Amino acid sequence: MLTYAQKKYLFAIYRLGNKGGMISSSDISRLVGVTKASTVKMTQRLTDEGYILKEPYGKIVLTDEGAKAASSLFTSSLILCDFLRNKVGIDENNADSDAVKIVTQVSEDTVDKLVKYALGDAAHA
Repeated sequence: MLTYAQKKYLFAIYRLGNKGGMISSSDISRLVGVTKASTVKMTQRLTDEGYILKEPYGKIVLTDEGAKAASSLFTSSLILCDFLRNKVGIDENNADSDAVKIVTQVSEDTVDKLVKYALGDAAHA
């Protein structure tokens, strides 16, 4: 099971990867809001656990397992962002930020139930 910190980093790597180009530790540090030293430690942990690969010259890419986990986080955040904007009335910037916080800092069970609720499947949440 991923820790909250691991989720935050995987989400950041996924988001940066969708923009194309090389992903560096510095890019991740800026997006996550931590020091490069913290990013180096976490990327090593994610590498050891099989979620990412660090290629020559520092390029970081998701493995299949990492991409699956990050894609799930990203999809959940999109669903929750839409719910927060369109059903709750939260402005777009706050809805996006809050949705990311929910999927990276709240238990998987709670996130799953919130996503089901947001999709209109409240009876099964």
